Formats: sequence, C-alpha cells, structure tokens
Amino acid sequence: MKNPPKKTKLANPAVATVLSSEAGQTAIKNASENQREVVKATVSVLPFILKTGFVLGVGYWAYSKWTNRFVPSKEVSYYQEANITNGQAKSKAEAIYGAMKGFGNGFQIVAANIAGLNYNGWIRLYNAFGARQGSIPLSPKMDIVEWFTDQFDEEELQQLRFLVQNVF
Repeated sequence: MKNPPKKTKLANPAVATVLSSEAGQTAIKNASENQREVVKATVSVLPFILKTGFVLGVGYWAYSKWTNRFVPSKEVSYYQEANITNGQAKSKAEAIYGAMKGFGNGFQIVAANIAGLNYNGWIRLYNAFGARQGSIPLSPKMDIVEWFTDQFDEEELQQLRFLVQNVF
C-alpha cells in the first residue's frame, strides 16, 4: 500500500491568495492579538481559581473534622450512680474492641463485658470506647454502637440490648 504524497503547498489557491493579501495578513494579525488577549485573561483568572479552590478545600476539611468528631455523652445525675469506675470502663472497652477487631465478632466476650451495666455504667463504657478505627483499612472511625451494628446481626443485637436495656 502506497503512502499518499505529502503536500508542501496549500491545496486551494484561493486560500493562498486571500492569506497573502493585505486583508488576509490583517486577519492573521488580529487573530494572534485576540489569542494573546485570551491568554492574558486566563492568566489573570488563574490566581482567583487557585485561591478559591484552596479556601474550599480548607473549609471542607474543617467541616469534615467537625462533623466526624466523637462527642462524649454525659452521665445522668438522677439515674443510679455508675456501677463501674472509669478504669474498669477503659479495660472493658479495650477487651470489647479487641474481641470485635479482626476475624469474628467476639460476641461472647462483648456480652460478658456489658452484662450488668446500668445506664451510667454504659455511658462510661461508651465514652471510654470513644471513636475507633474500623476493622477494614481506610474505614471511618466508629463509636461502640456503630461497631455493634457493623459486627452483629439483628438477633445478636437483640441479645445485647436485653443485657443493657434502653441504651442502644
């Protein structure tokens, strides 16, 4: 298969005549000046676009930090005093997290650690657990109730809700 011959001249003699005329040269000159003006306008808008992008990025980062933060619950003073200390709550939270993280959900360990807690005891455990990284890499941080919902099926959740009533 032969390659077509390369064209070295304009194919249309009328175009060549128009471009070489004074009007054609003026049109070419005006087109290049218009192109320079467009480039100048683009360059003058670029800092505004970069600054706007930076401000929006910082705003989104601050918003996501604010909305995804852990807010600890307060104990209710007119309920019975918590039946565990803060230290016990912290150790129970670590045991629960260790049981749920990784393979399996550690239902028996979780049930044993929350059994017998009263409302304020649950609040101490909830606050001690805080927001922890999910078991899947790059998953969002979750509190203990979100962990329970993620790890256990509905039947297991009902059993846990029976152990500590009216808290989740």
